[in-house]
Amino acid sequence: MKKIVTVILLLTLFLILDNALIPFFAIKGYYPSLLFVFAICYSIINDSWSGVFLGIFCGLLQDMYLTNSLGINMFLNMIMCLAASKIGKTIFKDKSLVPIITCFLLSFLKGVLMFAILYILKQYIHIKTSLFISLYNMVVGIFMYKRVYKLCQKDFMVKNWRF
Repeated sequence: MKKIVTVILLLTLFLILDNALIPFFAIKGYYPSLLFVFAICYSIINDSWSGVFLGIFCGLLQDMYLTNSLGINMFLNMIMCLAASKIGKTIFKDKSLVPIITCFLLSFLKGVLMFAILYILKQYIHIKTSLFISLYNMVVGIFMYKRVYKLCQKDFMVKNWRF
């Protein structure tokens, strides 16, 4: 229970920071998504189901601020977090190079898919936006991954099997 409360409090904090504070750190109008970077980092470290549920919940929180397109972030975040958890099964989680590169690649893939879906819906965005946001997310991932890894190693975050 403590694990769920901790994750929900962190998601709420990142949502508030994403919408209230982070836009002030924009470079040429582009700024990262702490919520998405946290979801990717958490998904790399934990199992697939945790990643999928976290991706859906983070996507729902992000969809609240995306007009006329409810469900796109939910779907894309779910897919990206599932991919991150599959990548996380095959790497050494205590090393941060592959997770940071994964954060960049999945952010870019999400941006390209978002561009394609919004293009079909006749809501146009620039494709270069996904590249700049992905680079910014990678920089944030450099600082966030180790902290998320340490958080997931805490006793109350680890799932212990009891027979």
